[in-house]
Amino acid sequence: MINQSTLSKIMPSTEKLQAEIDELRLQVEELEQEKVDLETLLEMTAEHSDSVEEELYDKAEEAIKESERRLRMIIQATPVAVVITDIKTGIIVFTNAIAGPLIGLSTDEIVGRKVTDFYADPSERVRLIELLNKNEQVDHSEVEFVRDDGSRFWIDISMRYLEFNETPCILAAWNDISHLKELQEAALRFVPREFLSFMEKDSLVDIHLGDHISDEMTVMFTDLRSFTSISEDMSPQQNFNFINSYLSQVSPLIKKNEGFIVKYMGDGIMALFPRDADHGVQAGIDTLNQVNIYNAQRAKVGRFPISVGIGVNTGYMMVGVVGDSERMEADSFSSEVTLTSRVEGLTKYYNVSFIITAATKQQLINPSQYKIRFLDKVQVQGKSKALELYEVYDADPAHVQKLKDETKKLYEQAMVHYYAMEFEKTQEILFHVLLKNPKDRVAWHHLTKATQCLESGVEENWSGVTIMTSK
Repeated sequence: MINQSTLSKIMPSTEKLQAEIDELRLQVEELEQEKVDLETLLEMTAEHSDSVEEELYDKAEEAIKESERRLRMIIQATPVAVVITDIKTGIIVFTNAIAGPLIGLSTDEIVGRKVTDFYADPSERVRLIELLNKNEQVDHSEVEFVRDDGSRFWIDISMRYLEFNETPCILAAWNDISHLKELQEAALRFVPREFLSFMEKDSLVDIHLGDHISDEMTVMFTDLRSFTSISEDMSPQQNFNFINSYLSQVSPLIKKNEGFIVKYMGDGIMALFPRDADHGVQAGIDTLNQVNIYNAQRAKVGRFPISVGIGVNTGYMMVGVVGDSERMEADSFSSEVTLTSRVEGLTKYYNVSFIITAATKQQLINPSQYKIRFLDKVQVQGKSKALELYEVYDADPAHVQKLKDETKKLYEQAMVHYYAMEFEKTQEILFHVLLKNPKDRVAWHHLTKATQCLESGVEENWSGVTIMTSK
């Protein structure tokens, strides 16, 4: 058994236990106070956090308002029209003072209108939005606009995305370039768009002295017959009126057939057809048909008819810009160009309206769709080789076409005998041609030559080539 003495040693006294309990109670009270203090601090912190958040929100809102105020001030001070539109609706929500008058409205009248109301072609707006979505910006795109009174004008437009009044918007700058467009249009009267496109240039400012392209092309020369004698009886003003009236009739036909005029040469035209020889041939036919219509109009008012000669050739040539730093113009030159000019001159010699070279005929997609007959073998001045030339008579009067069609086979047989130096046979066949078509000037021309050869004889190395000693 444990005695009392031992038990007293291992068991703490009541006073000691009470003291320890009091100490623990004090620690608990201290912890509870700390908990209260922490809860109070947390509550105070939360309240302060809400206050800070509200303060930051107020400052951010004020900053946004200040930013928009400054944006409005900048827009109003901008020297070009600036317009802000809602992305979803396309409604104009803000403009500066310049935008309204640009389209014939006040600022109050333009705000609230749909921006597409002022596009001459609303689909242009769609195109611009697509560009904006793709590139996140649009810079200097030319768009035709329409004023409130219906008049049209051109603007240069740039666009950016913008948040305005907490709404997704588009910021656009409109710069009136109507005057520049008018100047450009005026300049393009001297240098055609087709020439710029052919030279792979976007604008006149991209053209430089010496720019050129070398390629196989078809060139056409036209000439108004006997203009000098016609002009003698007209005043200077009447001369210009006459030439301009004629050129206005035939020039559009070159563009219609995918060609462009390189230059006017008084009463003549030099034109190029970069793609197909057919374009050049068809342009020549169309030109002569238009001259026929023009002559009918002139006859109604008692004016004399006109006649035109056309030469077309295909070959390699250079097209480019010549001149000096102060004065430049488009031009084309090569031996093929010079040759074409000579071919056009031969229309007078053979009394026909339209001559093409064998080089052009060979390049036609379907020569049989045209009315073409062999003309002659010719060595033009400045050339050592003979050319085969062909007459195109699609624009002749219908009855003349019919007669040439009916005699074409006989006529071409006669030419085979002519080059074989069988002049009597040539005469015989050509007589039959002329019995059928007495006004066939080409048949008369070759009949005369065959008769001369028969009467005077020819050299042993005679080839039948007509040698031209003048242009």
